[in-house]
Amino acid sequence: MFKYVFIPAEESEPISSKSLSKAGGLSADELSKTAKEYFFEQSGGAARKIIIDNASPAEKKQIAKQIRDQYASTPSASQINSMEDDALLEIIKSTQASATCEITCITVPTPTNSHQAVSMYGDDNARNRDSPFNKRATDLMRATGHGLPADNSNADGKPSGIFGDVFVGRCHDNEVADIWERVDFTEDDITGDLSKVEWCRTARKKGGGGGHGGAPASLSSTLSNMTAQQNGAGANASAIGAGAAPSTGTTGTPGDNEENGYKWSQTDDEVEIRFAVPSNTKAKYVKVKYGIQSLKVSMSGTTLCEGETWGHITVDDSTYTIQDDSDTGGRELCITLGKKEAEQWNYAVMKK
Repeated sequence: MFKYVFIPAEESEPISSKSLSKAGGLSADELSKTAKEYFFEQSGGAARKIIIDNASPAEKKQIAKQIRDQYASTPSASQINSMEDDALLEIIKSTQASATCEITCITVPTPTNSHQAVSMYGDDNARNRDSPFNKRATDLMRATGHGLPADNSNADGKPSGIFGDVFVGRCHDNEVADIWERVDFTEDDITGDLSKVEWCRTARKKGGGGGHGGAPASLSSTLSNMTAQQNGAGANASAIGAGAAPSTGTTGTPGDNEENGYKWSQTDDEVEIRFAVPSNTKAKYVKVKYGIQSLKVSMSGTTLCEGETWGHITVDDSTYTIQDDSDTGGRELCITLGKKEAEQWNYAVMKK
């Protein structure tokens, strides 16, 4: 057995330690399974799945029509209209009526933290569903060096941070030694001043596996994107029709992150780092040195950026350009790093 913690969003509810079996290993991890089932029930996904599975042919046809009508004016309309009813409903089932959760790296395993990975499991659409702000989970992300999820306060008036209930667990993950095993994570690990808790202090160190100011890395971005709660039982078709359009693309990327004097963004394949430079900047003034997991950028003898990158770089796929920046009237130095692995980075470059 191993221990993990449950952090309710409501501060009046206590943090609790719980236990599960290690027997499933990585391939059938009990914590991931438990979290998915919990959020599946909370979101109404279980009810939506039953509705689709039990619908008669006429009801399924009505559901498909309502989905097409709902998204008639969206970019997805032509793709949705070209699908057979059964294919459309299968996508709805996979994106809106399946057990999912968002898994966020609090720490990645490194030699500095003895290959201890800590992950947070939450509802992938808690913010949109108006779940309560989870201050304790947000404080935990900050304490381990992470920036917070995008601040959408201009759009929805909500603070930047974690929303909804979360589970937190730890594993020993040493790929070289071929070890993956759940280990205990208890209330003692998140009690008191988090800035002074030993594992949090280690996470903030260089190579300690924490965020170092970057945005938390999502390990499991799901396709579910429900935008509203269902209001009562209602008819089968109206209950399904409250969902978002099905997604058929790959996982998206957060917008610009600002750190260490530059902006950066990422896709599954590359990281883009942008520096604002004077209007008279030319390529001959710039020197870029790419390493397997490092980057140094200098201009006219001044170092703009130097340090270790979050992930490994494919040097042959990395380059840089200088272009005019219409917003500032100056120029912009854009460094593109090819990712060796299709993974989300917590930060671009950690300063030496």
